[in-house]
Amino acid sequence: MSAGARARRTLRGDKVLFASALAALLLVASVAIGPPILSAALGHTSDEPFPYATDPIFRKPVDPLTKVYDTTREYSDESGYQRVAPPKGTQKTWFFAGADSSLGRDELLRLLEGGRTSLEVAVGGTLLAMVIGLLIGMVGGFLGGLVDAAFARFTEFVMAFPLMLLVIAIGTQTNNHLDAITLGFLPPGVFALIVLIGGFTWFYPARVIRTQVAELRNREFVEAAVMIGAKDSRILRTHVLPHVLPTALVYLTLLVPVNVLLEAGITFLGVGIHLPTPSWGNLLSTTWGTVLSPTAFDARRATVWLTLLPSLMIFITVFTFNQLGEGLREAFDTEGRG
Repeated sequence: MSAGARARRTLRGDKVLFASALAALLLVASVAIGPPILSAALGHTSDEPFPYATDPIFRKPVDPLTKVYDTTREYSDESGYQRVAPPKGTQKTWFFAGADSSLGRDELLRLLEGGRTSLEVAVGGTLLAMVIGLLIGMVGGFLGGLVDAAFARFTEFVMAFPLMLLVIAIGTQTNNHLDAITLGFLPPGVFALIVLIGGFTWFYPARVIRTQVAELRNREFVEAAVMIGAKDSRILRTHVLPHVLPTALVYLTLLVPVNVLLEAGITFLGVGIHLPTPSWGNLLSTTWGTVLSPTAFDARRATVWLTLLPSLMIFITVFTFNQLGEGLREAFDTEGRG
């Protein structure tokens, strides 16, 4: 059975793969189109503060499934020190995931918008890494010789650096310049992280693709194309690339969850996405601060939801894309039995 037929059979019969693909699609759709739809339904945005979504004394945010007064103004008695209920007739609005902080913003909207930001960073960084990895892996593996040796040494040189420390060190020096680049549709800071993450994670797919291309260049169909005088660029594009695309697709789905965690870690360390742009990383850092500037724990203001909900979203995303990647790897496994 051919690899393509085996992949189609696995895609049809693997319920876990189908479920993970559906979950990944729903996850992407929820963070992509969910915020504007939910914001319109609720009648407020993720940036609007609601004083009545917090405790009047310690400013502890309300828990999930709470209805609060739909007003951004806080009313006080004649003394000016005691909070009172707003005027009669003031509507209430649902906070399905509670409030995000002492500002009393809608945590659910910020979770969805933060997910969109985190996935933009993860997917953008992954695509950039795949493009670089494909180019270096295919060219080095196909040409061999000194070119391959030079690419291999360069890849090993990049891999020798501690990734997190390197990204943080470069990020602190370049983010001020790159944060302003939005390309007209990205939030501030996203482009900077895409460049940093993509520029230092390409070696994972590059090494695998290089090995695969080095094997393919000795196959009969490649040798036949060389014998009839086809250019190297045409051979790579029409004969080699279709064979390495399944591997690239598998690594793409496996790199996305890695980069989601990388974005959260970088942001938690104070270098990634900065407020007011939400991301899952800075939703956690808003609660706990950063490594360099930790927030002191105060039981009177603390709530478990502000840690649990972003962490749960990160876990679901990482688990879903890992399952999807593993399923695709099995589907495209040319060594499997059919």
